[in-house]
Amino acid sequence: MTSGPHLSILVGLSFSLSACGFLGVNKLPRLGNSINVVLELPSDADQVEQSNLKNLLGREVQEFKRLNPQLQVRFRTISSDRLQQELRFRKSRGLAPDLVLLLNSRPLLSLYQGGLATPVSLSQEERRHVPSWLLKSLEHRGHQLGLPLLMKPTLACFHRSHLKQAPRTLSDLLGVARAGSSIGLHANLTSLDWMFSGFGVAPFPSQGQHLKQQGPLNPALQWLYRANLEPFITFVSTDEELRRGLAEKRFVWIPCSSGWIPTLRQSLGADLGIAILPAGPAGPARPLVAVQTWMFGPQSSPTQRRLAKQFAFFTLNPIRQRMMGLQQGTGFPVNPAVTLPLKAYPVLSVMATSLGTSTSPNPAQYQFLSINAEKISSLTNQLLAGTKPPQLIVPDLQHLLDTMPRGESQHE
Repeated sequence: MTSGPHLSILVGLSFSLSACGFLGVNKLPRLGNSINVVLELPSDADQVEQSNLKNLLGREVQEFKRLNPQLQVRFRTISSDRLQQELRFRKSRGLAPDLVLLLNSRPLLSLYQGGLATPVSLSQEERRHVPSWLLKSLEHRGHQLGLPLLMKPTLACFHRSHLKQAPRTLSDLLGVARAGSSIGLHANLTSLDWMFSGFGVAPFPSQGQHLKQQGPLNPALQWLYRANLEPFITFVSTDEELRRGLAEKRFVWIPCSSGWIPTLRQSLGADLGIAILPAGPAGPARPLVAVQTWMFGPQSSPTQRRLAKQFAFFTLNPIRQRMMGLQQGTGFPVNPAVTLPLKAYPVLSVMATSLGTSTSPNPAQYQFLSINAEKISSLTNQLLAGTKPPQLIVPDLQHLLDTMPRGESQHE
């Protein structure tokens, strides 16, 4: 991950002026200009998180319209639990949006296969504004299904008043619990990818990685089994339970999304600590990063498609990306030309460190998780309920890892 003390204003202004052509700032047709943009909102988020997301996109729409006063941008929101249903309904009436900002790329392939999204073609010039590994994580069989906007890493959130510093290793995390501090963890193996990676397991393997992982799988499951025996470690089913648990001081430490930080800060103030997730015996955690993703609709006219693409790339230019990173403080820019003042923004510094080892599943891998959700949940329940010991769960989990679609190597 590229980082530095500041963004060169000269470079930013030079890009802004020279890129007007491909961003279309001064070349939009004069008549009949309108696009419909939809923002996906998390169904379990509170008002703080929802407001931050709406304000983020609202500012980009407002600024794009200021530069293009002849353009109409209709902006609305859809809750994530109604997203596919609403998009199907709108498409059935010929009213599919031209552009959708997804919370992450998890539903991208199913939306595409359901006829609710269409790929976007990119020139070499356009591709240079996003790291190739990130673009590849949004590809399926040669089709570019979306464009990334911001990266939201998985971090550790904790109470400073209870912990002087966050646990640095998985062993330290168990030690914190044994000392009487309450820990919250996800009760789903797919949300514990960061823990498995610390033992050398690759939950989202790339091409060329060894398939057989029984060695690291067994100690990873043994750690989970021991954690489940600790009275001060609680496994919960939803993000909301983790978030509320920390906000209401029932938990001292949780894994958290960077998108939760404003909500947690409102509850905890200066007592909120942010750190990278603990490492395992095989090395640092490789947590999943949620990538806010632009998806293009299936019913746009050629003009609307061009305008939607111009708006998406407007949000990817270095100046807009830098402003989003600094103003929102919960998402990291995807444009490699952007550097942020990390020394002045400690949370962004932690996010940058986490992103240095993060992974981004591709659409096929996300779909695989969705198809096998019941099997994975069953394995989790058997382990946490104590009905099956770790060594008997290894073969079933190994089979899932062996059949997981491969991804591209990341962080080139």
